[in-house]
Amino acid sequence: MNSNKIKFLFSFLLSICFLSLSAQQISKLQLTQVERGYGMFIHFGINTFNQIEWSDGKLPVSSYNPDQLDPDSWVKTAKEAGFKYVILVTKHHDGFCLWDSKYTEYDVASSPVKRDVIAEVAKACKKYGIELGLYYSLWDQHEKSHDLKDPQPYVDYMKNQLTELLTNYGNICEIWFDGAWAKKDDAWHIPEVYAHIKKLQPNCLVTVNHTISVDGKPGTIQQPSDQKTGDKVRFWPVDFRTKDPNLARWDDPKIFSQPDGQTYLIFEHTLCLSNRWNWFQKKENLPARDLDELEELFYWTTANNNIMILNVPPDEHGQIREHEKNRIFELADRLGIRGGGKFPAGPTNLSFNLPVKATNSSNDKKFDISKINDLSLETYWTAGEKTATIEMDLVNAKKLNRITIFEHPESIDLEDGFSTLKQYHIDQFSIELMIDGKWKTVYMGDEVGSCKIIKLPEVYNASKLRLNILHSKEIPSIYHIGISNDVEKQYRKIQLKS
Repeated sequence: MNSNKIKFLFSFLLSICFLSLSAQQISKLQLTQVERGYGMFIHFGINTFNQIEWSDGKLPVSSYNPDQLDPDSWVKTAKEAGFKYVILVTKHHDGFCLWDSKYTEYDVASSPVKRDVIAEVAKACKKYGIELGLYYSLWDQHEKSHDLKDPQPYVDYMKNQLTELLTNYGNICEIWFDGAWAKKDDAWHIPEVYAHIKKLQPNCLVTVNHTISVDGKPGTIQQPSDQKTGDKVRFWPVDFRTKDPNLARWDDPKIFSQPDGQTYLIFEHTLCLSNRWNWFQKKENLPARDLDELEELFYWTTANNNIMILNVPPDEHGQIREHEKNRIFELADRLGIRGGGKFPAGPTNLSFNLPVKATNSSNDKKFDISKINDLSLETYWTAGEKTATIEMDLVNAKKLNRITIFEHPESIDLEDGFSTLKQYHIDQFSIELMIDGKWKTVYMGDEVGSCKIIKLPEVYNASKLRLNILHSKEIPSIYHIGISNDVEKQYRKIQLKS
């Protein structure tokens, strides 16, 4: 049978399986990924012990020395918090491996604590009934073959290590490649590596971070907020998209162009639990994100067949810190998924693209008032003064009892060259609703912070909404104002076609 007939038969069988939907639809394998929906990222390695996010492959192996290493507890925590899978960092950009690899001595087997972390996590995943995915950095600052002019020796090195990872630890649901910026796109031989993975584990989904290119230009990265139907896949073949730590638009596209036609690609969001945006844990106890923010981000990132993985990194002892564990348990309780369960969908946002105006705005049009209720959580409005009033016309009136405000922070870079400190400015505000032609104050508040969910005790039928910023330490900015009628719990629905 020639290749064209095989392709036709495959498409025909898919159409039967998925009720004769369009050819540009989610595959059966991708459906399993959407059904997982919510995963826990685990960054742990030599960086954890050296106060750094990215190291150069020269840190001494002796510095890796967890004294209370407990991978079983990591996975037990993930299960209790409602995660369906974990993605474990096996090798970061430094090249240090969390398993005993035959192909390098820069690994746990050469360290003071010689335990195979991959094996222990894999065992725990089977024990607690959740799936295992693996992160693997393409960029390797320790392995000498990485920098050879001929890319093939390093590609062979990667394939050898991937063989270890895909034959020694049971079923792997995802391989998450990172660090592709270190070379030209084609130097990684992604088609060869992808075929190697699929030969070993056909049901393992594969991605390369920064998946979509700008106008098909090699080496470029299209931000999720700018991605549109038909954009070209930068690395092919892949099974889903990533671009950490950005957020897809609410109307996130799914159909992208690849050399032989078009493909359906889910977006997997990667977020840090830490409010400082650090992937590896630091010695200092760092604050976790606010609960309101995590709840709203869950709704946003798991909508439209997309996925959220939340990084919960163990510390230098090999333990997940109690305050971070408590935060993801709080989130699970709020979502109703403690220990497992159906994923909720957020209440329908009624504010998208409604007419809106402000008493003052920044002179820069990139931050005009239309950004406050557009379809992106990465665009934002900035005021022109420290106080302002935003007025939204709800058009034909809306029944609402829930208001969400995302404040955009001032970000200050920290000493590690990677993490940031967020400073929020609004410290007094009020909300008014126009009801029967009259303005009524329904809420008075102090700080907004990363996200403020305001649940009103009754449903109002309002024709307009005002947010009055009464006091702010500096010029305020807001990502988004959402309104909704939170009357009954909705559950996430999987869409079978684009």
